[in-house]
Amino acid sequence: MDHRQDTPLDSGAVATPGQDTASSPEVVAELNGAYLRLSDAEFRARIRTAYRRMVACDLCPRRCGAHRLAGDAGTCGAVLKPSVFVWNLHRGEEPPVSGTRGSGAVFLSGCNLNCCYCQNYPLSQLHHGTQMPVGQLAAALVELQTKGAHNINFVTPSHQVPQLLAAVFAARQQGLHIPIVYNTSSYDEPSTLALLDGIVDIYLGDLRYTDEDVAMQLSGVPDYVQVAERALIEMHRQVGDISIDEQGRYVPRGLIVRYLILPRHTGMAGEVFGFVSRRLSLQTYVSVMTQYFPAYKAFDRALGISRKLTDAECDRVMRTWSRSGLVHGWVQDMGDDGEA
Repeated sequence: MDHRQDTPLDSGAVATPGQDTASSPEVVAELNGAYLRLSDAEFRARIRTAYRRMVACDLCPRRCGAHRLAGDAGTCGAVLKPSVFVWNLHRGEEPPVSGTRGSGAVFLSGCNLNCCYCQNYPLSQLHHGTQMPVGQLAAALVELQTKGAHNINFVTPSHQVPQLLAAVFAARQQGLHIPIVYNTSSYDEPSTLALLDGIVDIYLGDLRYTDEDVAMQLSGVPDYVQVAERALIEMHRQVGDISIDEQGRYVPRGLIVRYLILPRHTGMAGEVFGFVSRRLSLQTYVSVMTQYFPAYKAFDRALGISRKLTDAECDRVMRTWSRSGLVHGWVQDMGDDGEA
């Protein structure tokens, strides 16, 4: 996510249900990652299973069948080695992730979606980045921990799960202990997510659309809605909801659902919030993102998203939120000019 200024959803001008907010909303409890409790034998078994699936790749819902172990590229553009664009401390995520010191973001190259508006298109669509040995990536994770990161935050990880499992395992042997964040479009295969059970602590999962035709037009997949909803249910099964401890600190474990408002598509907001409230939990945190601006191919007027959001569109979504029954989350502050 791009740098944001987040406001709790119950603090704006639009009336929303009350919630118990953290007394220090950017303070995160210092807990070890769940993966420290996984045995070496189980960890290695999951890594082997994940790598075997790259023989005829079915790691993501594309199921493209590429022989990535032989060096063939999948639909996502990934091959055998992990491909990384950059890693650094990132302070623009939601409060339970960025905390006070920042999240250790690892921006991966490639993507299993083809979003025409992607703001990170140089790495997701043009595949800018560097292929590196797993050991080098493991060292980068330890480096981020040394710099004070609250967590390791894998951004766009769905197509590189085997490599990330191997890197976390190697980094654990070098002293890595901070939580793991899986920052995803939610176009994920549940059987792949199952390999992450007990390893990932926080899922940041998008729910971008509730209309398959819109998903096909803007992201190039015909089944995004059913896939993402199924994936979010699995994520929530694994980690539940973000909670707050007795000291008023966010506990770094749980699911955060992100909803990016798109121009001319605010009607999907009610269905997004309805899915969260009915299929996940009324206690699930939702992050409403107003940062949209046209990028990559979105300047094509035929797509209908060639402008920034308006104040009216954001207000419409927040009024929808106020009727949803959800009680936890954040929204970006809106500028005086009526733009996000």
